[in-house]
Amino acid sequence: MDHLNDNEIVEKVKSYLIAANKHLKMDEIRAAVYYYDRALELDPDNSRIWDNRGVALSKAKKFDEALESFEIALDLDPENSKAWTNMGVCLASLKRFEEALNSFEHAIELDSEDDEAWNNQGSALFSLKRYEEALISFDEALRLNPYNIMAWAGKGSTLRFLDNKEEAVECLEKFISLASPELAPQVEEAWSMIFNLKLQLNK
Repeated sequence: MDHLNDNEIVEKVKSYLIAANKHLKMDEIRAAVYYYDRALELDPDNSRIWDNRGVALSKAKKFDEALESFEIALDLDPENSKAWTNMGVCLASLKRFEEALNSFEHAIELDSEDDEAWNNQGSALFSLKRYEEALISFDEALRLNPYNIMAWAGKGSTLRFLDNKEEAVECLEKFISLASPELAPQVEEAWSMIFNLKLQLNK
């Protein structure tokens, strides 16, 4: 490795990242992390690689290790908005919702057009039972991207708690219409919510 020139290092890093991303897509997490680590041996100051490594570890539910990767990514590049978002998702998985919210706020400050950051902020606010604020975040996510599936689900759930049953049903039905097969458990939950909401509306 010591004998590689700059161009060879760039090409080697690129090949490792292609392999890592391929394995990540296939949920082969150990292999993905292996190739991210190989890339980082050659390019240790690359914030995006540390961020991607964190995403892989999060998928494996190795949240503490993932947080370490996100922290390194952000030490290297505090303006990496994706790393702020991904760290927030990881913190939310650990039920550290206030910290997650702080991460999403950083992400939105850096990229206010990122519908996923707005959606995730809405989810954190929902978990903190700050429903009015959550609704604002979900609405912004949907303004930016009307096809953000999880924002429709989040908005529907939030409206249910705000006692806006009719609009909650509309949002949940929109979520179901857009949902892909891998979201079957969430779709089933949405149908259950709709059933209960319609029962209440028909009383």
